[in-house]
Formats: sequence, structure tokens, C-alpha cells
Amino acid sequence: MSADKWQTIDVKHVDRSARSLHACSLDPSIRCLAELRASQINGCLTCTHFRQEQAEALGIAPSKLSALDAWSESDEFDEREKAALAWCESFTRFRPADPAMRKLALTAFSARELADLTMAIEMTSALSRASRRAAI
Repeated sequence: MSADKWQTIDVKHVDRSARSLHACSLDPSIRCLAELRASQINGCLTCTHFRQEQAEALGIAPSKLSALDAWSESDEFDEREKAALAWCESFTRFRPADPAMRKLALTAFSARELADLTMAIEMTSALSRASRRAAI
């Protein structure tokens, strides 16, 4: 594929091919927060902007969105959101799972929800990295 072809990749088109994640068992706002955090960690401004728009469309409070960088120290997030964000940090930063964090995630989510959360984080991370490399 030529470099010119890479210039035509649009995150919105790629996201459409991942629609099954949008219809997953996980609460859409929790999924969106985890995807937005993964985009922030991966440093993809296009992906972060796109996920920010999705979060706003879902009605996630602006105060929560502005506190996302410091979610672990914030009172803006409930226990399920914090469990999802801790899971996101672990996967996105390639850290081994801390037993306490793993227990928190397993307590907060069903097995299906945790699988869906993991796939959403991994898909978002892959798209963020691809987007940065392709200069989308």
C-alpha cells in the first residue's frame, strides 16, 4: 500500500467496522470513558477528539471528562468507572495485572462485560496507534 493510501484512512470509517463493540453488554458510558482514556494514553489527538465527541453525545458530564486524566484521585467517578479505568490503564500501558485491581474488575463486571471492556480497550489502543502512525 502506498503512503498516499494511508492518507485516506478515516478513524470514523474504521470505528464503523467496530460497531459490535458499541452494542456490547457494557454500559455505553463506561465503554466510552475507557476508550477515551486509552486514546489519551496512546497520545492520539484525533482519536481523543473523536471519543470526546462520543462522550458528550452520551451525556457524560463535562466535569467528569476534564477529570479523566486524574481519574484515580477524583470523586467524579463511581466504583465501576474506576474499575474500568484501572483495567484500561493496565492494558494500555502493558502493565501486569495487579491482583487487587483484577479482583476489583472481576467484582465490578460480569465475565461478559469484562471481555467486552477488554476488547474495547484493545481495539481503541490499536486504532490510536495506527492513526498516529498513519498521520490521520
